[in-house]
Amino acid sequence: MDIPQLRSFLAAAEAASISRAAERLGLAQPTLSQHLGRLETSLGVRLFDRLGRGVALTDAGKALLPRARRILAELRDAELNLKREAEQGAGSVSIGAIPTMAPYLLPPALKKVVKDGEEVFLREALTGQLVEALLDNELDVAITSTPLLHDHLEVDVIGHEELLAVVPASHPLAAKTTVSWADLDHQPVVSLSEMHCLGQQIRGFCTAKNIGPRVACSTTQLGTIFELVALGLGVSLVPEMAAAHLPGRACRFLRLASAKPVRQIAAAYRKGRTHPRLGQRLIHAIRDQIGSGLHRLP
Repeated sequence: MDIPQLRSFLAAAEAASISRAAERLGLAQPTLSQHLGRLETSLGVRLFDRLGRGVALTDAGKALLPRARRILAELRDAELNLKREAEQGAGSVSIGAIPTMAPYLLPPALKKVVKDGEEVFLREALTGQLVEALLDNELDVAITSTPLLHDHLEVDVIGHEELLAVVPASHPLAAKTTVSWADLDHQPVVSLSEMHCLGQQIRGFCTAKNIGPRVACSTTQLGTIFELVALGLGVSLVPEMAAAHLPGRACRFLRLASAKPVRQIAAAYRKGRTHPRLGQRLIHAIRDQIGSGLHRLP
């Protein structure tokens, strides 16, 4: 059963005549008759009684008629509206983000961009898991940090942010406005686990500055880091976007005076995939909010 056969069937049913249906469709009468014959053969039933001056629907034809109308109406709707809806970004997108970015970047972008009738599927996961989901075509785009090197991925850097030192409000360093890397040397550290790319980056920054931190605690959640630092169990390095959205001030956030640690924020795609327009709008919104300073401390 195919679309030309269904169109021929509907025209014949409505005209009650093979010749009039062929004329309506601009087909030769034998061609239309072939369509009807093939449709009946594929379905295994007779759809019309062939009468001397026309045709009449059998019970099977009457059962097919509303279905044929529905199928062809859906096809007409797709032909008329699909391109328009795609150009306007209607539809859905699957977007992923690492846990140290997702709570801060995605909610305001979604609120600004997503319209009624559009669907967004979110996945918050570690970088390696997001990469696998991109490669398996389970995600359209992922928000993560660089470096992200893979032959089958394309990476677009959409912004960057500073990492800040965070200390307890009662800590001697809390009175400063900036700190040096030397100030952080030998401090007990509350560390983000290296299962996170941010944890690996922080370890790399410390190594580059010949700082050997005493790791007091290691955790997988930024929120836990803030709680442990507030209790005086150590200091840490955290993303500015997380610091900007932290309620209360049980901690103090300090900028590094020199050689500021910075991480890039990137959108990653699988090479060869078409970028959904809704996804593009979300990435533009995230880029704009980063550039506007929405996630920066005053």
